[in-house]
Amino acid sequence: MGRIAVVVLLAASNAAASPALSFSVDGSTGLQWAHRSGWVRDDNIVGIALGIGIRDFVALDIAVREDVDRIEPQLGVGARVRPWAGECWAARWSPYLRGEISAAAASHVGSNYDLLSGAGHWGRLTAHLRWFAELDVVARVGEYNALSIRLDAGLAVATSSFWN
Repeated sequence: MGRIAVVVLLAASNAAASPALSFSVDGSTGLQWAHRSGWVRDDNIVGIALGIGIRDFVALDIAVREDVDRIEPQLGVGARVRPWAGECWAARWSPYLRGEISAAAASHVGSNYDLLSGAGHWGRLTAHLRWFAELDVVARVGEYNALSIRLDAGLAVATSSFWN
């Protein structure tokens, strides 16, 4: 009986020690304001991101995105922070705040930088399949200065220890 308890304890500690990772695919669109054009529809963007969870409240993100209307890749790093966590909230909703800085290649790599801040919801479809939706404000600085309001949504595959 003691050996079974040791095996169960080791298996539980290995499961708890699994890395908190997520891999997501998302798409976004919105409105953009620039001095010369005023308000116009912003381009559609698709992206992939790797999230590295730090405890229950923070995730660091590395993202690659592409504008589908023209060739304009972006490489971004950022963070998502949940103001709270717990079983009572996971059953209803799981809000988070997000910040990111991206180097965009409008004419060359680093010609523009996108400074993003937003708020969203992290939902659960199955044990490992998650969904998210967020509203972002993006300030583009560099060769071309603009302000965007974007709606972003996507799916993520996450380990069981990521934001539970």
